[in-house]
Amino acid sequence: MTSFCKHRDIEVSNRGVCFSNLGQSLLKKKSITIKHHYRVDIFTSIIDQQLQELNNRFSEQATELLMLSTTFDYKNIYKLFNVEDISRLVHKFYHEDFSNQ
Repeated sequence: MTSFCKHRDIEVSNRGVCFSNLGQSLLKKKSITIKHHYRVDIFTSIIDQQLQELNNRFSEQATELLMLSTTFDYKNIYKLFNVEDISRLVHKFYHEDFSNQ
């Protein structure tokens, strides 16, 4: 981010300076840096929002199917290959396509 701003002549604030949250009372005020505020507080809340959006868009069954199908990823076939996942995939989603044998 710093190199991007320097390249475009954008002023970069000192991220080591304490960040004060005006909504907090003096008793609850914490000494956190601007860097911490953006890296932890803002970043984690955005990640939480993204996860909620993904959870709202895909059903639990679709998510499970996607997770179980990763066992067939050819890039990491030896790491991800799991017989129990294949068995669950067959029994839950493709039970009519396979016999007990």
